[in-house]
Amino acid sequence: MELFSSVKLLCKLVAFQHMNATNETIRQQFSARLKKEFIRAGLPVSSPTQIANEFNRQYPLHKVTAQTMRKWLLADAIPTQAKLLALADWLGVSPQWLRFGMGARKPSKSSEITSYETAVQSEITVYGQQQALLVPVVELLTRLSPSNVRLVENIVRCVLAEQDINA
Repeated sequence: MELFSSVKLLCKLVAFQHMNATNETIRQQFSARLKKEFIRAGLPVSSPTQIANEFNRQYPLHKVTAQTMRKWLLADAIPTQAKLLALADWLGVSPQWLRFGMGARKPSKSSEITSYETAVQSEITVYGQQQALLVPVVELLTRLSPSNVRLVENIVRCVLAEQDINA
């Protein structure tokens, strides 16, 4: 019973930690990493139009407008997962680092799941009864901010830990 109380307390602490990180802070941190990588790549941070045009030449399936690029640079928005993967590939950084500032800056050569090409081509298929349950949940998860995705992940981990204790 004491372990169960510890798990509950841990869940509350994790939730509190994530609530303190605002979406604005997360967008600002993403924007700072993006600007740093654009500068490293020799792209003019002062010209979202030029950056968007170059990106669109490289990734025609994931075109962005100059307005969207400006929003990313001014920390008004964070790209969708597909565009984030393309950006990370274009800049030669790992998607996890670009979005969250966590993990290695450079993508691991042994980890193919972080590469743009692999992620675009791969599909996860769920069969059976679980499919009807999981698809709506995954669709909702894709709409969450990065901090809220981490919060949900930690909540799921806590629930699984409790489930394992009670099993």
